[in-house]
Amino acid sequence: MAAMKSDTVRYYYVDNLRTAVIMLVILLHLAVTYSGLGRWYYNEEHAPELFGLVFFSLFQTFVQGFSMGMLFLVAGYFTPGALQRKGFGRFVKDRWRRLGLPSLFYLLVVTPFICWTELPSSQWRSSASNFPDFYSEYIMSAGMKLLGVGPMWFAVALLIFSIIYALLRTVRPPTESTGAARGNGSFGILAALIFIVTVGAFLLRLAFPLGTIFWGMQLCYFSQYTILFIAGILAYRTRFQERITSAVGRRWLIAGIFLGFPILFVIKWMAGVYHFPVEAAHMKSAYANVAGGASWFSFSFALWESFVAVSMTVGLMALFRDKLNNGGGLARKLSDSSFAVYMFHPPIIIAVSLAMQVLVAAPVLKWAIASLICVPLCFLLAYHVLLRVPVLNRIL
Repeated sequence: MAAMKSDTVRYYYVDNLRTAVIMLVILLHLAVTYSGLGRWYYNEEHAPELFGLVFFSLFQTFVQGFSMGMLFLVAGYFTPGALQRKGFGRFVKDRWRRLGLPSLFYLLVVTPFICWTELPSSQWRSSASNFPDFYSEYIMSAGMKLLGVGPMWFAVALLIFSIIYALLRTVRPPTESTGAARGNGSFGILAALIFIVTVGAFLLRLAFPLGTIFWGMQLCYFSQYTILFIAGILAYRTRFQERITSAVGRRWLIAGIFLGFPILFVIKWMAGVYHFPVEAAHMKSAYANVAGGASWFSFSFALWESFVAVSMTVGLMALFRDKLNNGGGLARKLSDSSFAVYMFHPPIIIAVSLAMQVLVAAPVLKWAIASLICVPLCFLLAYHVLLRVPVLNRIL
């Protein structure tokens, strides 16, 4: 994919930030593999131990708290300019090619490949003795709705958001921006954004608690995703992201990291998540405390999550803009490969995880080793193999 542009300006730092987030996604899915905390194609079973429980729960929740919301904000930022340049018809056609076709390919090809070839004894594989029967059962199964689109749920959601925005702009074209709404990342504006996302998440989780999945989408997080996508659109008109000062970005990044982790630990400890030895009934009850419903734990977790999403997004965007705005050499190759990595990393990391089954080690150590292998391997295969396949290079 080419470097992201707004009008004639290239934002290499956005490409580099996107690459970094996709690396985090790989680490996150490997963490789910070895922790068992979350739904994934393959979860390796281990004897529970306290350090792994604390490490994985903090790491997974923190990364989940900001990573995808940041990608939605970035996507929202570049949506108005793309619509203006291309017009409605070409814009929708382009979005379908870049987002819809890859998602359809993943649903119909990649997930069946994973289930049939890599995980023949898993819950996602039927008892069919041949591939045609398996494929027919897969198309009709609930498993397709749960994990069929895999990580491409992001592309599906972004396609829906983009089409809705284009339709709204067709009905009501944007007015000329006077620049009066421009800001520099003031505390009041960002605090209001945190509050709006918090209230939306708390209310949404009354109906869709954490763990709710529909066609691969965890609806419980869509307050953050929707509002940050809208915030990205507004930031485009006001150039809000470009006007955040380095000092403001640094303060928010420090706050996100050094307040985010300890506050999360306290919330989970008070909710009973770190009860040891692990008992299934107790863990289910503990996670239910923060998953949703009209409770203090649910609201406090929604507030924490919204704070981390906004603080890390503002901080990382300022950091990458100031320090990592390079578009040449290795950075360009990583950026060009990033979407292919995002789309095809599941079968790659599953293969590595299965190959490492013979290694007897603590889950955190296995996660670290697998991470060191999988991140470079995914990018190497994407750049040197996947992008060279004629059918794939048209949609990647």
